[in-house]
Amino acid sequence: MVKNYLAKKEFDFLKYRTRFLLIALCVILVGVVFNVVRGTKLDIKFTGGAMLKYSYALDDTVSDSDVSASDYMQLDKSKIASMVKEVTKQDSTITIAQSASAEGGVKNTITVSMSGKNTISEDTGEVLAEKLTEEYPRIDFAMIESNSVDATTGSEFFGKCLMAVILAAVFMIIYVAIRFRKIGGMSAGVTAIIAIIHDCLIVYFTFVALGFSINDNFIAVLLTIIGYSINSTIIIYDRIRENRETMGKKATYAELANKSLNDTLGRTINTNLTLIMAVLTIVIVAFIYDITSIITFAVPMLAGVIAGTYSSMFISNSLWVTWREYSDEKLAKKKLNSFSKPDKSARAKK
Repeated sequence: MVKNYLAKKEFDFLKYRTRFLLIALCVILVGVVFNVVRGTKLDIKFTGGAMLKYSYALDDTVSDSDVSASDYMQLDKSKIASMVKEVTKQDSTITIAQSASAEGGVKNTITVSMSGKNTISEDTGEVLAEKLTEEYPRIDFAMIESNSVDATTGSEFFGKCLMAVILAAVFMIIYVAIRFRKIGGMSAGVTAIIAIIHDCLIVYFTFVALGFSINDNFIAVLLTIIGYSINSTIIIYDRIRENRETMGKKATYAELANKSLNDTLGRTINTNLTLIMAVLTIVIVAFIYDITSIITFAVPMLAGVIAGTYSSMFISNSLWVTWREYSDEKLAKKKLNSFSKPDKSARAKK
């Protein structure tokens, strides 16, 4: 329905290309401000440290139907952090979350994260579990995970993740440059990557603004958004290449890009809106059940999908048109200067 309706419309997107680029720049500047004010939180998987994870549930003396059962399950993060400090002599970050259990239902967990070089033994984790049980006698605590990450190993892992993102971007430039060489392959490749950089920055600033730690979810979202964004951009570039053959060389770059954007507009809206609604549903469900691991993936993913839709439609095409116009203008000036310069050999004969 959307596609049929938009097929009758012709929008002059390139008329507002400066505004589109300024909007993207303003959003990035706001993200930079957040980054300066709040700073970047790196997960212990990247910085090194220790992590203890406990599951907890009401003991046998309290039934789920008890009116006070929910009160028993209310845990105080600051109190737990004090207990961790008493047992381990280290500061910690406490995360209380829910996740789906293999048996069905909801599994309650507490994650204790400590950055630094000191490792945590399993015995220490058991002592902490006993302390928690003493503080909350109506709840059973069980340690389900104990990890220690060396700082060097963490930094190497972070470097490898970033290298994977950079290599993906480089190979995409090469692929786009070869595939779309008829419309200026290098310009198409570089502008597509600039759009992807915009999307990655939006994802990063979402993590920073919401106080999420930069972890393996961050890398997963980046790689997913890179693939999604380049796919949307390539579809529009493919239509530009087809329209160049049908419209001929007399058509300006702006006319060519406008025609291609209008041709793919219905598909873009239908596909992206469907994906946005799907991710938004996941976000809502994750917030309802307070599933932190999904929230830290789905919310940045939603921001990345919206940013990818915007960049593939307005940033990459606007930059491509500007690049091609500048290149043609530069080439025309070069030819004009070559014709206007006197022939030195002719002057020497005179």
